[in-house]
Amino acid sequence: MIKIDNNIKKILKESYEKNARLRDRKDIITWKIKELDKFLYYAKKEDKHSLIDIGSGAGQYGKYLKDHGLEVTCVDLSEEMIRACKEKGLDSYVMDFYNLNFDEEKFDLAWSLNTLLHVTKSSFEDVLKNIKRILKPKGLFYLGVYGGRDSEGIWEEDFYMPKRFFSFYEDNKIKDIVKKHFELVNFDVIDLGSSDLHFQSILLKKQ
Repeated sequence: MIKIDNNIKKILKESYEKNARLRDRKDIITWKIKELDKFLYYAKKEDKHSLIDIGSGAGQYGKYLKDHGLEVTCVDLSEEMIRACKEKGLDSYVMDFYNLNFDEEKFDLAWSLNTLLHVTKSSFEDVLKNIKRILKPKGLFYLGVYGGRDSEGIWEEDFYMPKRFFSFYEDNKIKDIVKKHFELVNFDVIDLGSSDLHFQSILLKKQ
């Protein structure tokens, strides 16, 4: 049974609820559009259509993917975020990565950008198994997180209140973990030039 830290979950929900409208006003920055387009290339190449956006936020990524031909379902733990998704015409549910209440093998694709970095290291593999369960065989999973060093805990420099929990992995460590559960299709590092962290762009396939 998956271990859930309800205090971390409560803080994340409160923090994102407070900042939902602020996040909804932000445009998608250029390097993230490139990530979306790269994922779309693989999805179309393999003729895959149904997608779950895990930790969808206000739905900017989901709308972009829907506008480019995918059938998108959004899930997020914040009611405010899901309200913003529904305003964009997206099929959306209040739900989190610990409890993905969908049938097995329902989706061709999964997208998760800067969401699973809020999972404790002790629960990370169980969350990966949850995602794998709802993916069809040969389904693709885009996992995008910040990393490059090993740490977990409340980010004391966070400007969101309450301050959020983050979990980071060194490149080789996160590759070793995800390869226990998926085929590793592609791993790219994006240097953002602003801290000791970089972005880990990971494309996985269910076998």
